[in-house]
Amino acid sequence: MVAWLLDNSLWLVAAGLCLASSGIDGAYMAKWMPPAALWLGYILNTVSDVASMVLMYQYGRILQTRRNESGGKRKLELSWALLVAEVLAVLYSWFFSWRQLLIVLPAVEMQATRWVAPLAAGFIPLLLASAGYAQSLLAGRIEEKEETQKATQPAQSETQPAQSETQPAQSETQPVAAIAGDNGHQSHACPYCDRAFAKPQSVSAHLKHCDAYHAHKAQEVAQ
Repeated sequence: MVAWLLDNSLWLVAAGLCLASSGIDGAYMAKWMPPAALWLGYILNTVSDVASMVLMYQYGRILQTRRNESGGKRKLELSWALLVAEVLAVLYSWFFSWRQLLIVLPAVEMQATRWVAPLAAGFIPLLLASAGYAQSLLAGRIEEKEETQKATQPAQSETQPAQSETQPAQSETQPVAAIAGDNGHQSHACPYCDRAFAKPQSVSAHLKHCDAYHAHKAQEVAQ
């Protein structure tokens, strides 16, 4: 739980900022809405703040793309569009906050409202953009997870043929039964058809033409 909180701490902080700042620019946007739907202004402000932060997050991850990887150079060249969108989103957020602060700050700052309002209006938008970018650095490149999965798949597939190749070798090296003959000498029997031979080398040569042995191998392959 602690590790999860640390990994997602920036998202949690940003969510708190989005909700708390709705009292400023969210209140300003609420004035755009019909009297019966003032709450839509607060939702519009919160969602737009989240969108701005996610834009910065994705831009930061794309910036970590390597030029030599597939499509990497193209992504880096087009990523400037995300940066432009983020800058515009921050400016709009600053503008709406500034307009609302011009209304509410005179009761607090009086004559200082003229310079306090534009400075205070950029507080939340810049914090959200910074949180999104910092989270992108923690997340790393977008392709890292995909490359890890691709790297593990060949390794798993290579182990499967190796295991299947050992099965015929094990079957071929099964012990040959030794049987005592009438003259006291041992004879060696085929483990598949019980045919007796004088030498184990003869059994090995016999296996090449043994129908029972080949039938056994065919059954193993089918399984």
